[in-house]
Amino acid sequence: MRNEPIYDIAILGAGAAGLMAAISVRRAWAERSLTIAVLEKNEKAGRKLYATGNGRCNLLNRTASPKDYRSGEGNAEAFTAPAFAACGLDALQETFASLGLDTVEEGEGRLYPRSLQAASVVHALERGAFGKAGAGVPAQFLGGFEAKTLDREPDGTFRLASADGREIRAKRVILTSGGKAGIQYGCEGKGLKFAESLGHRIVRPIPALTGFLCAETDLLEKLAGVRVHGTVRLLGVPEGGGVKNAIAFSRDTGEIQFNKDSVSGICVMNVSGFYRHREGVSFVLELDLMPEYSEMDLAIKLEERKEALGDYFLDALLPAKLAEAVLPLAGPDPEAETIAHLLKHLHFTPVASKGWKEAHTTSGGVALEEVDPQTMQSKLVPGLYFAGEILDVDGPCGGYSLTWAFASGWTAGTDACGASTGSARV
Repeated sequence: MRNEPIYDIAILGAGAAGLMAAISVRRAWAERSLTIAVLEKNEKAGRKLYATGNGRCNLLNRTASPKDYRSGEGNAEAFTAPAFAACGLDALQETFASLGLDTVEEGEGRLYPRSLQAASVVHALERGAFGKAGAGVPAQFLGGFEAKTLDREPDGTFRLASADGREIRAKRVILTSGGKAGIQYGCEGKGLKFAESLGHRIVRPIPALTGFLCAETDLLEKLAGVRVHGTVRLLGVPEGGGVKNAIAFSRDTGEIQFNKDSVSGICVMNVSGFYRHREGVSFVLELDLMPEYSEMDLAIKLEERKEALGDYFLDALLPAKLAEAVLPLAGPDPEAETIAHLLKHLHFTPVASKGWKEAHTTSGGVALEEVDPQTMQSKLVPGLYFAGEILDVDGPCGGYSLTWAFASGWTAGTDACGASTGSARV
C-alpha cells in the first residue's frame, strides 16, 4: 500500500519560474484547497536568483516582447507570444507590487527591486508561494529534494523520487528546473533528462550569455583589461567560402571587454547563443571598433588626423593599449584605408564559449513544437508542464530571461491547476 503523499501539483525547481508558477496556482484557485509541492535540490529557494545582476537582480525588462526571444531550432517569437499576452509586463509588475516589491527602472528598460538587493525579489516570491501574502493554500517547500527519477504511473499520476529516499506523487508536474547554466548553483540539466525520458526531444543545450575563448591569445594578452564601445557580429563561414561569403548569425552593439584569453562584454554575450555547431561552418567574431562611421568616412577621418597629428592620430579615438596592439596588424606604414578596414573588421576566432559556470542562461532545451504555447503543457504527456529556461527559449541580457521565466511560470501554473480539477483552462 502506498503511503507517499499525493499532491495536486508538484513543481520541480524553486527558481523564478517555479516560484511564480506556485503563486499563480494559489491565485487561480484561491477558493479551493489544492495541494502544491515545490521541490528543490538546494536547501533554500532562489539560489541562482540571489546572484543575478551582481546581487541586484534585474528581474524584468519593461520593453520585453516576443520578438526579443530566440531558440535553437523553433520559432521563439510565436511560441512566447501567448504567455506575454496572458501575463505581460504590467501584470508581472502588479503581482510583485502586491507582494510588497517595488521596482526602479534603469537604462534600456531594466527593472530592479527598489532596494537593489536580489534578496528582496526572493523574499517576495517566497511570500507569494509559501507565506501569507498569497491567496489560497500555501505551497509546501521541500528543500534538499534532489530528484533522481520522474515516472508516469499507469493511473496517470507522476512519481518523483529523491536521492535521500523520499518519494511523492502528483496529479500534475511542472518542470521548472532550468537548463545547465550556473552549475555552481545546482543547475545541471536534470529536468531536461526527465523530459527526454518521458518522450520529449531536447534541442542540444549550449551556454548562452557568455564570452568566447579565442585562438588569438598573443593579441588578447596585450589587450587584457581593455574596454571599448563597438559592434560585434558572429559570422558563420562556409567551408571553402572565405569570410566574404560568411553568414551573419547575430550582431549587437555595446561595450566589448578583452581578457587575457577571451572576448566578452554584454554585446558579445548577446550573440553567444548562436554559437551552435553547424556542419561545414566555422565561426568568426568580427568587431567593429568604430561603428559610428562608415569605412569610407573613417578612412577620410584617419587620413586627416594623420596629417594633423602624426603618430598620435588614433589618440582619443581608441584606448591607447588597444591602438598600440591593433595598429601593427595593418602592416608597416599602412594607408588610412587599410587601417579603417582593420578597425571595422577586426577578427577573432572562437574556439569555445566560456562554459556553463559563466553562462547566464541556456540556449536549447525542450523542443517547442512539442509544447502547447497557450498552456505550457506537453503535447505528448498529459499533465506535464514546462516553464522558464528548460524550454528552447532564451533572450538577451537585461532581464529578458527572468521576464520569460515569470510569464511562462504564471501561464503553466494557471493552466495546471485548472487541468487538475478537470478543466482545460482557468
